Amino acid sequence: QLDDDVARVGEIQHQPRPLLQHVAVKAVAAQAGSLPVLRHTIGTVVPVRATQLGSPVAGMVASIAVTDGAVVKAGDLIVQLDERAIDAAIEKDKALTAKDQATLDDANAALARIESLVNTGVNTKQAGDDARAAVREAAAAVNADRAQLAADQVSLAYTRIVAPFDGRIGAVSVSPGAYVSPGAPVVLLTQMQPVYAEFTLSESDLALARGAMAGGRLTAAVAAQDAAGKTESGAVTFIDNTVDAASGTFKLRADLANASGALWPGQSLGVTVQAGEVPGLVLVPDAAVEPRDDGFVSYVVTADQVIDARAVTVALRANGETGLSAGVQAGELVVTEGQALLRKGSRVTVETAAAPAGSGGAGGGAAEEASAR
Repeated sequence: QLDDDVARVGEIQHQPRPLLQHVAVKAVAAQAGSLPVLRHTIGTVVPVRATQLGSPVAGMVASIAVTDGAVVKAGDLIVQLDERAIDAAIEKDKALTAKDQATLDDANAALARIESLVNTGVNTKQAGDDARAAVREAAAAVNADRAQLAADQVSLAYTRIVAPFDGRIGAVSVSPGAYVSPGAPVVLLTQMQPVYAEFTLSESDLALARGAMAGGRLTAAVAAQDAAGKTESGAVTFIDNTVDAASGTFKLRADLANASGALWPGQSLGVTVQAGEVPGLVLVPDAAVEPRDDGFVSYVVTADQVIDARAVTVALRANGETGLSAGVQAGELVVTEGQALLRKGSRVTVETAAAPAGSGGAGGGAAEEASAR
């Protein structure tokens, strides 16, 4: 009896299943269009300029002109050193210059008198040579005085530690009354606008990135990982000249205006790199493409409301869209809901779904290249 039951079950399992009739499905018309070639990675905000400001001269800190973390403009005073000793040195330089200038003036007057006497034969040629040497010596002394004055004036300027560019300072590491030696660090100044987004891609994308950059098509859109929904885009302007052998990646940088100031140096970023577009695709919603062991399939509704299961070739996927390079033609209806009850030849009742946003265009959002199987 058990053998008979098993035989009957086997017969039932191997009987052909009847076609499902009038399955209710939703479908949308495939659209011709293009999709961007995108890569997704993580990166870091890197300042265009970041300088550790130090004291060029030795001195005592007289005053701090800013608060920690202040935004400053180029030329703004940050720290003022005691300038009294240098002021005194400058006054001394000026006095010495005036004294030596008077000596030079007197030597020139003496030279004029002696040359007149030499020309009339009253004085010797040697006397004229001596007078000219005295003039040159006095002129050299004046030039040395002026050089020393200029050097001390530079030292005076160095008592004012100013911002060399617009940016934001960190914590000032000195306080009034502190003695600083030449080169001692005072504060870190970081440029906040614009900034770089620095990131890496796999070396397999090197040729793609270089070609897109050469054609002016390589851009990056970034979003701070703690600021969901806020993105900023900029052109990729730098590809490093080496591939890191340890990680198999290469470094890139994109210029970002950071007009909102939301991007902070050192901050982690989500980066989407666009390297051009792939034209000539047929765009369908992601839901219209099902993965199989041997590739991908889409259910196409024919003119007589019958399902045709098509093997399709996936070129790219984008924000809610899949770009097909083979298997479906633009204008054909593809099923987006109800595939679980379908197989080739099923009859359906179609409720036309809305076309996906961006169909027929470049697409948007997170897109990535898919290998056709």
